[in-house]
Amino acid sequence: MPGRRRRYFADLLRRTWKLLMAYGVVYVGAAVGFYLLQPGTSPLSAFYWSIVTLATIGYGDVVPTTTFAREFTIVVAFVQIFLLGYLLAVITSAVASEVQAEQLGLLGTDFRDHTVIAGYSSVGAAAARELLIEEQRVAVITDRADDVSNIRSLGPADRLFVTFGNPAETEILKRANADRARAVIVATPDDTANLIAVLNLRTFAPNVRVVVSVSRPELKDTMRTAGVTYVATPGDMGGRLCANAAFRPEVANAIEDLLAAAYGADLQEFLLGPRTPVKGGTVAELERAVREHSGCLLVGYARASSGPSWETLLNPPPTDVLRQGDALLILGTDPNIRAFRRWFGIAQGR
Repeated sequence: MPGRRRRYFADLLRRTWKLLMAYGVVYVGAAVGFYLLQPGTSPLSAFYWSIVTLATIGYGDVVPTTTFAREFTIVVAFVQIFLLGYLLAVITSAVASEVQAEQLGLLGTDFRDHTVIAGYSSVGAAAARELLIEEQRVAVITDRADDVSNIRSLGPADRLFVTFGNPAETEILKRANADRARAVIVATPDDTANLIAVLNLRTFAPNVRVVVSVSRPELKDTMRTAGVTYVATPGDMGGRLCANAAFRPEVANAIEDLLAAAYGADLQEFLLGPRTPVKGGTVAELERAVREHSGCLLVGYARASSGPSWETLLNPPPTDVLRQGDALLILGTDPNIRAFRRWFGIAQGR
């Protein structure tokens, strides 16, 4: 990635600039010394000799003939050997450091319009797998260095970036390019760390959509006050699924299948806009158009309310009028969803 290459070469230059300056001084000093100690040598020939000698080319067309010039050549050769060895050691160390930093994701990413997962808990792991199935770009922050290689094996490098660090720290969030992300999922096992991550995000990425997983439901209002778009409580959600499974198991199975993109059917969200084939109209008109062109079902819509909040209406009245900016909730099998995308002309999500 261009940004990462620039950072790497900037770091390499920072490590070697003094040595490169020393090389320059040695080249000029060798040329001046040879010019003074070898009679009949022109400045251009002296500089040419300096380049050829220090580059270990040794054409032999310009050679020292006096004792002082030969002694000077010996000194220059030893200095060259030392400088070359030191330069190679510095470059080797820089390359090794860059490889190690890249393996741990310490160089950052240039992803744009991606999803950042801050915290690789069970919730973060499930979210990462689901987003990768949906062919979304994902940046994962884990606080365990041992997890980096395992997480990286989940997807290709052009869609998955993994970095190591404290998911609540601003610098680590910036490393994942959180300010250029579509959304950030904060899902560490520690609710306090989650709140700190949200507050840090709001200082440098005030407009990014933030989704937080909390273990204590009483923190929902606190998180919303901090600017969280959506607060998930996995314990409550799991409890509701278990309750449904106890007396209406097929409903629970259907809900679980719809939440996972790998089961052949999906519930997706598409925004009405100026580039879509329909710009608005009643729910009944949209239902007919969606069914006709894709075989999908329009199960509801969402509309922006105050601040970052959206109001979702499921099974809305057929006379409701939709307008640009509303989000359609579309249910269908994988072939139906693909047909809808071709007809609607835009990717899912907002």
